[in-house]
Amino acid sequence: MTERALAIADKVEAFVRSEIIPYEKDPRARGDGHGPSDELVLEMKDKARAAGVLTPHILADGSHLTQRETATVLIRSGLSPLGPLAVNTMAPDEGNMYLLGHVGTPEQKAHFLAPLVEGRARSSFLMTEPAAEGGAGSDPSMMQTTCHQDGNHWVINGRKAFITGYQGASVGIVMAKSAEGACLFLVDLPDPAIRIDHVPHTIDSSMPGGHATLTIDNLRVPADQMLGQSGEGFKYAQIRLSPARLSHCMRWLGCCIRSHEIASDYANRRMAFGKPLIDHEGVGFMLAENMIELKQSELMIDWCADVLDTGALGTVESSMAKVAVSEHLQRIADRCVQVMGGTGVTDDTIVEQIYREIRAFRIYDGPTEVHKWSLAKKIKRDWKHAQAG
Repeated sequence: MTERALAIADKVEAFVRSEIIPYEKDPRARGDGHGPSDELVLEMKDKARAAGVLTPHILADGSHLTQRETATVLIRSGLSPLGPLAVNTMAPDEGNMYLLGHVGTPEQKAHFLAPLVEGRARSSFLMTEPAAEGGAGSDPSMMQTTCHQDGNHWVINGRKAFITGYQGASVGIVMAKSAEGACLFLVDLPDPAIRIDHVPHTIDSSMPGGHATLTIDNLRVPADQMLGQSGEGFKYAQIRLSPARLSHCMRWLGCCIRSHEIASDYANRRMAFGKPLIDHEGVGFMLAENMIELKQSELMIDWCADVLDTGALGTVESSMAKVAVSEHLQRIADRCVQVMGGTGVTDDTIVEQIYREIRAFRIYDGPTEVHKWSLAKKIKRDWKHAQAG
């Protein structure tokens, strides 16, 4: 690990522990049920800006830390569910910044990327569609949202679902299907052609803006706001999706490190049946299993990050990491609640929120079963290739 990444990560951790963790008891952290209030987010970002830790994974010259370096920093930012919001490493903004940095034109970066990096704006990624209505769900190859060129504009129509952070976002990346294939467009939000139909109450409450269902009705986008080339949207999406999957792993690992710290402290202080809880094997063994799976998760993240740093898309590796780490962390969070007993299911500590919200991690950015299905297809392809050879 590089010295610069360790220095940044240490600074981020100190900031999150001293300045952000106290906000966990602030009523604004619950907001309206769809994430912390915009007022709180801006207040925390102002503190991060003053402390020199805002958007720490993107350097002053606009360059991005390597994925391995990013892991070190994002894990520390995740020591509180509010940490990524405060230091501007939260999804979907972090993934959108990464995509814009790699594919955007200089003009697009100046207009859309700069406000995100500076923490002055939030963004959303409009890809998923309502599966119950025959839409693509999270399978972009089945996309129903269409786009066609009309003079110097593109016209987009369709429906989107589970669009994280849409309410309150000022930058949108919209995926739609043209005659040539998938396309990505940059959109200034809000736009009257995009209507919010529904913002469901979900199990998580740490992402501002909720997860909206949208109708796009004749949205007109200037041609120079297409991201990349027409028909290349799937390729660009892959540039974003593999690192974004891994970033989720990084942030949630930070949360589970914190949960384990709290549960371990509780087990060492709490007396039961004449001795500390930690001295009872049933409890001590759970914490030992946490220790093992925390390290396994860290190593899986580092391995996948190293693959991405070679320039490879890392589709297979990121699927493997997403499955392994999300399953590990779900078990770790569950054990922390169990160790703490009744206290673990109250909001007296952050353990309850982390346990509740991490359940969604096994679904978004591809459910565990979808990634396993994709890996099984690779196994079959490799077998056929070996047989043919």
